[in-house]
Amino acid sequence: MVALSGVIVNDAVVFLQKYNQLLEEGLSVKNAAFEAGLARFRPIVLTTLTTTLGLYPIILETSRQAQFLIPMAMALAYGILFGTAFILIFFPVVIMALNDVRVLMKWLFTGRRPSPEEVEKVNVLKNRKLD
Repeated sequence: MVALSGVIVNDAVVFLQKYNQLLEEGLSVKNAAFEAGLARFRPIVLTTLTTTLGLYPIILETSRQAQFLIPMAMALAYGILFGTAFILIFFPVVIMALNDVRVLMKWLFTGRRPSPEEVEKVNVLKNRKLD
């Protein structure tokens, strides 16, 4: 679980770093999420493939000693494959849904509907630095 969590969190950090960078460059939330997915597709997929392929010698091992490690290696390999699909497909959707929630909450509390870009943490921090 720790190894699987580490790889998935690493992929999420790589994705979010690019997303925040694109927001700082002035892209809209929707375009930043889309472009971050395109820009980080290769690094995320390569991380997944190298980790999964690196585990296959253990998975394919037939010795008696390796029989205890095979379930762990299988869980890690297929968990990483599932996690990668989650990061590349559902993570941008989650980012945009959370942005919609932030817009709604700010609208409810202030009475003014902000743009999706106004409620992002990157822009909030950037505006504070300018003040």
